[in-house]
Amino acid sequence: MPDATDQARVRQSVAEIVGRPYAQGLVGAYFDQGRGFAGVMFDGLDIEGLLADNPTDRFTVDDITAASLLDVRFGPVAVRALLSSDAIAEALAAVPDCRPLWKATKQDLEAGTRLWRLVRKIEGVGPTRASKLLARKRPHLFPIVDSVIANALHLRDETWRPLAAVLADEQVRRDIDDLRPPHVSKQISSLRLLDVLTWMSHSRSKAAVSAQIAVGAPPTRSIPSPRRT
Repeated sequence: MPDATDQARVRQSVAEIVGRPYAQGLVGAYFDQGRGFAGVMFDGLDIEGLLADNPTDRFTVDDITAASLLDVRFGPVAVRALLSSDAIAEALAAVPDCRPLWKATKQDLEAGTRLWRLVRKIEGVGPTRASKLLARKRPHLFPIVDSVIANALHLRDETWRPLAAVLADEQVRRDIDDLRPPHVSKQISSLRLLDVLTWMSHSRSKAAVSAQIAVGAPPTRSIPSPRRT
């Protein structure tokens, strides 16, 4: 179980970020094709509305490409392992598809942990890269966690359980889902919306700062962050 103090801190951080008056504007800006956030394509749709290759039981070239849109890169060793490892494919297949994080059982999290460890063992795949790959395959279960997200939500080494505890609150989820722009599919998970809002609120990338200014958001105090463009 997550530490009560850590959980309370995460809950407060989520509530503050989601409750800001410009929150919906920032989410809308991210999913606005005209603003050029390539990360909008991460979730499986390109600008023509065509589905990318995203099977539930194996990693594909499209998954690696999608993760790279969030400003990470994978070397030849990592690409080869992700595409050819039977152990990783078996571990991925064992993780339930479409299971939301707040309904995850102990067995679900154990399966996720096994997959996480196998992916993390790959040369050049750190926690940020791993989180983006897993979020690509199980967007309702695995959150994206980079330095911006971890700092803004006060997440420590453990991320899944504190977020699961917070998102178990139906009102919190409703508040997050209410930020979904009308044109954004409901296939985009609550976790993804929270990730987008948190990153857009705290990133110092040029594109994010431009959006912050456009919606009247105050300057963030976050450290410099990946561009996510």
